[in-house]
Amino acid sequence: MSEGVEAAVLAHPAVARLDDAFASYLPGRRVVGVRVEGRVGVAVVLRLGRPIPEVVDELRDRVRAVTGPAPVDVVVADLVAA
Repeated sequence: MSEGVEAAVLAHPAVARLDDAFASYLPGRRVVGVRVEGRVGVAVVLRLGRPIPEVVDELRDRVRAVTGPAPVDVVVADLVAA
């Protein structure tokens, strides 16, 4: 599930990259920026240019499309020039 969340978040045009505030550990791989437990957490670096609250809502929708109705925490760790 972590890899699906990773793909959904990275596909958003306002996301520059995931941040290492969270991580999921899979066999032989670490998914940086995603934590899936009872809640889902994603940590992102966003490109400037769009209102942050709108992007966060869109990211929550993308994550819920993968995980179902779990609570989703989005941490905006940094902003970069578009």
